[in-house]
Amino acid sequence: MSTLALEKAGLSRANVIAATTIGAALEFYDFTIYSFFAIQIGQLFFPAASPVNQFLLSIAVFGVGFVVRPLGGIVIGAYADRVGRKKAMVLTIMLMALSCAMIACAPPYAAIGIAAPFIVLSARIIQGFAAGGEFGPGTTLLVEYADDNSRAFFASWNFAASALGLALGALVATLVHASLDKAQVLAWGWRLPFVIGVLAAPAGMLVRRRLEETLSVRQTDATRPVGALKAALTTHWKLTVLCTLAELGGSVSVYISAFFLPSFAVRTLHISPTAGVVSGVVTALILFISAPVAGRLADCFSRKRVLVVSRVIMLLGIYPAFALLAARPTLSMLCVVSGVLAVFVSAQIVPVLVMIPEQFPKHVRATGIALSYVVSASFFGGFSPLVASWLVARTGDPLSPAWYVAAACAVSLLPMIWLKDRTGQSIA
Repeated sequence: MSTLALEKAGLSRANVIAATTIGAALEFYDFTIYSFFAIQIGQLFFPAASPVNQFLLSIAVFGVGFVVRPLGGIVIGAYADRVGRKKAMVLTIMLMALSCAMIACAPPYAAIGIAAPFIVLSARIIQGFAAGGEFGPGTTLLVEYADDNSRAFFASWNFAASALGLALGALVATLVHASLDKAQVLAWGWRLPFVIGVLAAPAGMLVRRRLEETLSVRQTDATRPVGALKAALTTHWKLTVLCTLAELGGSVSVYISAFFLPSFAVRTLHISPTAGVVSGVVTALILFISAPVAGRLADCFSRKRVLVVSRVIMLLGIYPAFALLAARPTLSMLCVVSGVLAVFVSAQIVPVLVMIPEQFPKHVRATGIALSYVVSASFFGGFSPLVASWLVARTGDPLSPAWYVAAACAVSLLPMIWLKDRTGQSIA
């Protein structure tokens, strides 16, 4: 969409970016605050279990959100390709608000018995479904709003917003723990971050209603193209597979560097838990800052060039980075290592993020990116910490997760042979 079109719609570029990305930020904010209060949720909603099992059950409920993310991506992505990106994005943020409200207001097991954990489980299913459906329509709309020379920069803000949501979630959770004693956190304090999520969602929904739709939905059923999901899995199935593999390296890299590395430093290298939290916030902020920079570079120097260079650097540098941290396990070194890795994570993910919607025709675009990105992020990325922990236990080598990242980056370089680089070109 041209600058003139934006002006006619009464929207600035900042308005469009903020309205589109608030859902991504809220998704990762919810992700973070749940993990910070998993112990309290386990105690309140699974009291019959042992302390260890309480925590495990709470984490299992948390993991359900990852399981349904691909389903949400497919269903809402296809919905966005049929009725419009704007309607899909309003739907996802309404669902996110509902899930936050359900958790914030859920009575504990002591009040309503077995119904209590089912409320939390249902909320996590809704939140995971909405989160899976958020990324495809949001990134597609950003790409379609941008002109030919700024698509990567626009798309980069969806990833940047995710990183900002992580940082805000960690900050809010830390403030709650620092401001209240343990009894207060258990009694009511753990609910406050979810209330904040509920309040943020309606504001985002109102802003999103101002967006102009970028998809024409005036076709009759007789002239409408074949269903987006069917087209992505049949006509464009090779493209869908290539895009999923192209995203693999970035998904594994971000989950290992942003989520596994701090816990690895605490558990294996015996750095303090506070240092792990601090490094997580630093990493999220660097991801937030570096993502739009990577977008500008991808617009100026081409998607493939930025992607291939950063992916090769990650492939070659990940093992030395782990080894350096293992040799000098301090807070400063953890922040330096995770921060540097975050720069190359952004430079991997942002070019792919814009390349995927550039590959697909308009009526399949949201579904194509949902299938490629959400499936890769949920299965390859989401299970990366588990795979990394298994590798350490199996091999006895605390640096073995680095080889997993390197292998994922190597596999993800192959699709670049066949995927088209459409930097600066017009897309339908």
